[in-house]
Amino acid sequence: MPGLVVVIPTHSRPALLAEAVAGCVPWPVVVVDDSAEGLPAMAGVRWVRSAGETGFARAVNLGLTAAAGMGARAALVLNDDAVPLAGCIERLAGVWETQGGAVGPIIEDSDGHVTSAGIQLASWGRLREGRTAPGGGVHRVDALSGACLMVGTSWRLDPSFRHGMEDIALCQRIRAAGGRVSLVGDARCRHVGGATVDRRSPQAQRAAVSGHLRLVKGGPRTPIVLGLAVAQVVREGGGPGRLRAVAAGWRDWRRSNCPTRHSSFQPRA
Repeated sequence: MPGLVVVIPTHSRPALLAEAVAGCVPWPVVVVDDSAEGLPAMAGVRWVRSAGETGFARAVNLGLTAAAGMGARAALVLNDDAVPLAGCIERLAGVWETQGGAVGPIIEDSDGHVTSAGIQLASWGRLREGRTAPGGGVHRVDALSGACLMVGTSWRLDPSFRHGMEDIALCQRIRAAGGRVSLVGDARCRHVGGATVDRRSPQAQRAAVSGHLRLVKGGPRTPIVLGLAVAQVVREGGGPGRLRAVAAGWRDWRRSNCPTRHSSFQPRA
């Protein structure tokens, strides 16, 4: 599809980045370097330097702006620890050209196990990530993983999400604007996952709780979100540090993500 650019935010992981870029040939690639000190620029890609340590959402937004400036109508946002498998980008591009909105593949780990086959968000606040591939074809879902996500270049992520959930929030906005969120069952992307922040670390737990509360706008869903987080920690055998992180995430949301306060972020359609 003409007018498609791959946007890869990176943070001090040149070896993984090289694999991600190699998996995107022959598509044009924009790499956004969000590392603290700055990495040596790679040949064959457009290299964009952020202010450093700005976070995933802001780095992606810089890349989307660069892609739009290159005349691209759509961008594949790709984690630097993710590699689209054979035919993935072409299949996603074909679906996006027909349907627009947000389009994503089945995400699998290094062993080929499905880690994300779309995301469902229940009205009462629970998030459920699909772990079983639904087969070929295109499937409507509530949200998709931001590890490999194709959207129009006019969209932007909300940087008020600290780490995680910004992809789900974007899919919510796309659906609210009348767009489709589509899982392509015969497209696959391999994702290492946890290379920046371990999902089971207190840091990730804290960000997940504050982001989840912001996503569902708190209110009566607050105790549900907190209960689900505590149950997850217990189920996974997490220690007291992760339980304290649940409380810290709630405090973070109360301070800055409360729905009675307003972010300066203005989403673009």
